[in-house]
Amino acid sequence: MFISLLALIWRWSVFLMFPLLVIVYSLLTGLPLADFDNGVNRHKWLIVMLYLLYVGVWLKYNPRVSMYLERWGR
Repeated sequence: MFISLLALIWRWSVFLMFPLLVIVYSLLTGLPLADFDNGVNRHKWLIVMLYLLYVGVWLKYNPRVSMYLERWGR
């Protein structure tokens, strides 16, 4: 049960990481979330680049992590 939950979290992390990055970035910088809607700024680009970096890391390690979780679940 625990392994299947970890596998589900790993798969959904790609979709959940973007809002999590926005919230964490907002908390760390003290920038209100409403300021992200005010045109194109460096904050948006930084968050998008961090998200794309995470997706790249996820794509690279997904086969290994999935295989490891499958073996560990047996």
